[in-house]
Amino acid sequence: MRTYSCIVGCLVAVFFVAGCSKSQSSNTESTNTTVANAQVGNTDANTFRVDICAEIPTFDPVMAEDWYTYRVINDLYAGLVDFDQANRPIPGMAGSWEISSDGLTYTFHLRPNLKFSNGTPITASDFVYSWQRLVNPATGSAYAFLLKDVVNAPEIIDGKSAASNLGVSAPDDKTFVVKLIHPTNAFLSYITTPNVFVVSKAVIEKYGESWTQPQNIVTSGAYVLKEHVMNGYILATKNPEYYAANDVKIANVKYFPFVDGNASISNYKTGALDATCQTVPIDQYKKLSTDYPKELHTFKWERIEFLNLNMQSAKYAKNPKLRQALALAIDRTNLADLVLGAGQTPLYSVVTPTIENGKYADIHYSWSDWPRDKQIALAQELYKEAGYSKEHPLTVNLKYQTNDLSKKVMVAVMSMWQEVLGVKVNLINEELKVLTPDLKSGNYDIAQGRWGADYNSITTYTPLFICNNGNNRSHYCNPLYDELIAKAEATADLNQQEKLYKQALLLVLNDYPIIPLFEPTHQRLVNPRVKGYNIDSNYLDNVQTKWFSLAK
Repeated sequence: MRTYSCIVGCLVAVFFVAGCSKSQSSNTESTNTTVANAQVGNTDANTFRVDICAEIPTFDPVMAEDWYTYRVINDLYAGLVDFDQANRPIPGMAGSWEISSDGLTYTFHLRPNLKFSNGTPITASDFVYSWQRLVNPATGSAYAFLLKDVVNAPEIIDGKSAASNLGVSAPDDKTFVVKLIHPTNAFLSYITTPNVFVVSKAVIEKYGESWTQPQNIVTSGAYVLKEHVMNGYILATKNPEYYAANDVKIANVKYFPFVDGNASISNYKTGALDATCQTVPIDQYKKLSTDYPKELHTFKWERIEFLNLNMQSAKYAKNPKLRQALALAIDRTNLADLVLGAGQTPLYSVVTPTIENGKYADIHYSWSDWPRDKQIALAQELYKEAGYSKEHPLTVNLKYQTNDLSKKVMVAVMSMWQEVLGVKVNLINEELKVLTPDLKSGNYDIAQGRWGADYNSITTYTPLFICNNGNNRSHYCNPLYDELIAKAEATADLNQQEKLYKQALLLVLNDYPIIPLFEPTHQRLVNPRVKGYNIDSNYLDNVQTKWFSLAK
């Protein structure tokens, strides 16, 4: 972890930081050296080499909860329903399915001869086990909510019923039946998420917590884990037992956890990487656009970038005026255009305006279109009413993920808060594997947050604010919000459902448990030898290597 502490008295539009006290360990530097050394001599014509931005914390699909981990899990495991490059559900391990006329029963028919990577058969009972494991509170998955619409799932997740009571069954080896509490339009999209993919009960019971070690792991997807060098690389090889192995063209995938975007770009330029991660260093964006016009892809993603206010802290929970003042003090237009400048757009909502094709675009702050001077005046008024001033300032410890882009954004936020309100900010950067548990436990003051849609439904965002939900990292809790969401989920009237969701979202928006910042774009360099990658149609940026081939 590296800590930066600095008060920046500069204009909001100019972000040069000077005179900062800086103490740092060699963690990031050693990581990038290790990664770079691991790539020397890697010229295998049938190995896809990709940067995944960070060292991932798990190879267990139920425990995955970030894009970096999903990128690997999507290659290693498979589920009933697959997805194409436009994020549409398509048949996966289930070759077909039927939905009852009342929308409450889904019957999936498994393909013949399904096998795990060790050659043992995959049957419907394996899906029963995998789904029960996901919702079992003892597992501790933050994504148990994906199955919340299945009969008895809410009670199981709350610890009030046994996982064996989940509304799923296997009448025979090839048939998997799901019973829902109420019709759920997005259910097929929910189960394309990697947390719901099938795992081997026998292997998990044999090896316990060490079942995901390369020497023990058994997978169900297009690839199998072969090697993991911590802070170096992950190597996966083609799984010959995968049901669609004949369609998998690339023999090996090597994933590199570059924390430093500059190191990633350098390795791409030398031919050591086939694809960079999700962003390129902002200060290199224009030059890369000129130098690599056909290789640099800039595309929108259904994601929000925001700040979590720790609502377990009385400082924020009991001071709504302070929360609103901090939100108003940030100039999102300058942040998007001047600090970032790669197509990002200002965000004034807790959801993207494009989710469900713009159905919730009217959910935004009432002050979002005010002149900037009016926003500043209200921010300063609320800050004073909250009990603070430039003479008696608020002190904030602001945590963020270790990478260049996050640092640039957080320095800008620090500068704006200082300039408009006089807030003192200590910046603290942490590796993802440290920041994630800190967010979960509430071990922070204010912290960077981001959420990418897993599917094109408003319900990909609503769990972020439900009391005690595993993905509620602000630790916000409003029973009225929970009640509105529950009513929306229970109604079959789509118009009434939309109305209830909007009421709930407006409630949380005006409670300010998070501070929206911007909608990001992604900029990814992809080597021309990579064929079959339709990057611009993938608005969720869910990626599977099996789609690609490598030119000779």
